[in-house]
Amino acid sequence: MTSRLLGLLILLTTLSRAAAIVATVDPSRGEYSVWFNEHGANGGATQAYFAGVLSITVAANNSNYYRDTLCVDLYTNIYVGLTYGTDVVAPDQIPDRNLNRVSWLVDNALLPTQNTSILSAFDKTDWVYSPAQGAGIQLAIWDIVVDGGDGFSAGQVEASSDPNNPTDPDVFNWANFYLDQSAGMSSNLAFVYKTFSHESGSPAQMLAGPEFRDDGPQPAPEPCTAALGGASLIAAACSWNGSKTRR
Repeated sequence: MTSRLLGLLILLTTLSRAAAIVATVDPSRGEYSVWFNEHGANGGATQAYFAGVLSITVAANNSNYYRDTLCVDLYTNIYVGLTYGTDVVAPDQIPDRNLNRVSWLVDNALLPTQNTSILSAFDKTDWVYSPAQGAGIQLAIWDIVVDGGDGFSAGQVEASSDPNNPTDPDVFNWANFYLDQSAGMSSNLAFVYKTFSHESGSPAQMLAGPEFRDDGPQPAPEPCTAALGGASLIAAACSWNGSKTRR
């Protein structure tokens, strides 16, 4: 191996590795106790302890980087206070999950809240600023990923059928809005954090957030993913029924 190639591999390894401390949910852009029908692992009306923006602190190269993210997986848990491994990848490196559509939402509705100079397909009033907007875009992402964006009257993610615990009307309206606006849209301008347990190597919650090409850990080029994967750490503060959540 030439010294130039070795140097390139070292650089790519450095860029793709991250360490993160525990993150926090953002209650200003998400809601606790959101109800919806989950026809899958649990079935029936389900109470999500929190649905909305998760802010993570990613430490890499002796620096901390602060990122807003939304959860991708519906049926995968992540525990409060634990540190997880992660591979930072681009949306198109995750097949069969509709993450390019998710990326379009992240790029147009979430990134502008961090950088108001970013051009967006949405009016500013439609950016993710409120609790209902945060919870709504999270429900939309779950529906896109597990149901292909078929709406909330069919599939694995539906509006709650429990009359005593309905889906918050504002959340439901925003979920439909983000779902409708993203139909047919695609972007690769997001970072996807594939987290996993250090102990077992089993997958944990996958997160999607805006891309930051100017600093912080970067997705490794696809051919190098296998060689460079598993070297980074991330912790996300989520909880389900008081201790953990599928975000």
